[in-house]
Amino acid sequence: MDIKCITYYIIIGFCSFSHVSFGQDQRAADSLKQIYHEVDLDDSARLIVLRALVFNETKDLNLALSYVEDLIQLAKDMKSPDYQAIGHYQKGNTLKVLGNLDEALNAYLKSISIAKESGFEKIEGSTYGAIADIFSITNDHSNAMLYYNKGISVLRQTKDSISLASAILNAGDEYLTYGDYDSALLYFSESGKIFEQVNYKIGQAYNLGNIGMVYASTGENILAEKNINQAIEILEKAEDYYPICFYLLSMSDVFMDRKDVTSAINYAGKSLRLAVQYQLKQQISEANLKLSELYEMTGESSKAFAYYRNHITYRDSVNNIETVQKIANQRTDFEVNLREKEIALLEKGQTLDRTYIVIAVTLLVLAVVLLLYFRQRFLTTQLAAAERRKRNEQKIKDLLYTQESKALQSMVKGQDDERKRLAKDLHNHFGNLLATIKVNINVLEHESIPNYPTLTTLIDQACTDVRNIAHELNMGISDDFGLVPALKELTEHLKKSGHIQIEFSASMCNHPMETDEEITIYRIVQELVSNTLKHAQASKLSISLTCFEEDHLINIIVQDNGHGIEGAVKHADSSGMGINTLKKMIENLHGEMIVDSSAKKGTTVNIDLPLKPTTEAL
Repeated sequence: MDIKCITYYIIIGFCSFSHVSFGQDQRAADSLKQIYHEVDLDDSARLIVLRALVFNETKDLNLALSYVEDLIQLAKDMKSPDYQAIGHYQKGNTLKVLGNLDEALNAYLKSISIAKESGFEKIEGSTYGAIADIFSITNDHSNAMLYYNKGISVLRQTKDSISLASAILNAGDEYLTYGDYDSALLYFSESGKIFEQVNYKIGQAYNLGNIGMVYASTGENILAEKNINQAIEILEKAEDYYPICFYLLSMSDVFMDRKDVTSAINYAGKSLRLAVQYQLKQQISEANLKLSELYEMTGESSKAFAYYRNHITYRDSVNNIETVQKIANQRTDFEVNLREKEIALLEKGQTLDRTYIVIAVTLLVLAVVLLLYFRQRFLTTQLAAAERRKRNEQKIKDLLYTQESKALQSMVKGQDDERKRLAKDLHNHFGNLLATIKVNINVLEHESIPNYPTLTTLIDQACTDVRNIAHELNMGISDDFGLVPALKELTEHLKKSGHIQIEFSASMCNHPMETDEEITIYRIVQELVSNTLKHAQASKLSISLTCFEEDHLINIIVQDNGHGIEGAVKHADSSGMGINTLKKMIENLHGEMIVDSSAKKGTTVNIDLPLKPTTEAL
């Protein structure tokens, strides 16, 4: 390999593996295309070139997709799972930019699958974050946080501190967007420490700015001003002006809250000048709106109106739709006015041929009709696009329902197995150990042991407690008896405690249920009963199971006379699967859970849960 090729390797390697710190560069992509098509490279070098090329190509996304497919195919031929995972990850990024969210999600899931098999934790964690971005785009905060945290969990196992800190920062920003400021500060605190450890200035600036936004939102203006000024100072040195404009407007809000309108106008004006200088249209629109509000407060209505007019102009330019409609209306008004002038001239005695007038009128009408037609077509296209996005969102949720449902079922099964294992260990180990201690004490001379009666009483009580705990842990679905006997045993055990009156009734179907269905139903009832005992302070409890065979549905009703579970439902998770997990499990099983609770009449939980159809006879 000659000196020129060695230089190519150095340049390509730098572009490929420093993408966290350096942004995409179309000029680099153009140079890489020339290398890819004109330089004789071996397969290893070609992989590196393609990796850098698909990252930097931003001008022609369809071309970028073709390079991604080349990368994936070459990685398969070379049996390189890491580059396959990278290829599918970049494919998802490109499809996401193109708006194909469902295809992007499939590419991300493929990347995760390959990365898990090869142990490529960095790309696995980054891909979870990319999936979270899709949910953030579609305003699905719950699933966005689920996948942000998955990505963070995986990236913690890597040595890539910047990727980890960036993922934590994104998760905190998601909480900031939805007004959960305590959670946002926790995430920003952790990401800030990591950015500081690796001395990553841009990351520190974004972290400081976001913390300042939290303080501004919670009314802690002095802290907000301090953090945002520090962020602006760093970003100015890095010439990163987009966030600076945003943070300057936040400073304007801080001073407006202090009733210092002059300083507020100063910061908003600085934001506007910077946005105009670098043609940041969205920031120009927001700065004009802020200045309009501030001058309205000072009573300078003419300035307020002028800034508001500028805000509308740039806002419509950003939104595009209203601008197109305004242009269409202006064009129609122009054509109508033009025709009215022509008619006026004719009425004043001009000798235009009537044929031309008819043609002009016809063309005018045709122009108006065409304008209205294309305007309606544009609106129809927008509605169709919105409908496609809605279908894409539903597809994403459907794709994830199956995975989440399996995970919840596995969790319940794991809890059941763990209960049985603990019960067995308690009974076989500690029970036998206490029994051995008791036998050895009984053979000793009683007079030689002080407090012998007390000691034997304590050992007997310990044996009884170990048996009771093992029995409670082992309560569940028996392989020999099934769901109804297990629930009867549960209620009988509660009756013996004497703390609560309990009733149980069951009307089951004529065909057996699957074992996993019985375990799920048992754990649901057990969780509801546990929640009642811990939080409701009830004296009566009723449990009923009714199977509707034709509908393949089982109805579960748990009712108590306690003081209601409003607080418990919102805040309390039991030692079992937890209220939130219970709700999520029922949703993923396509069931329905209705809670009717009040302090006067107690709580009634009504659950309809679908069953798997079967033709097997009982």
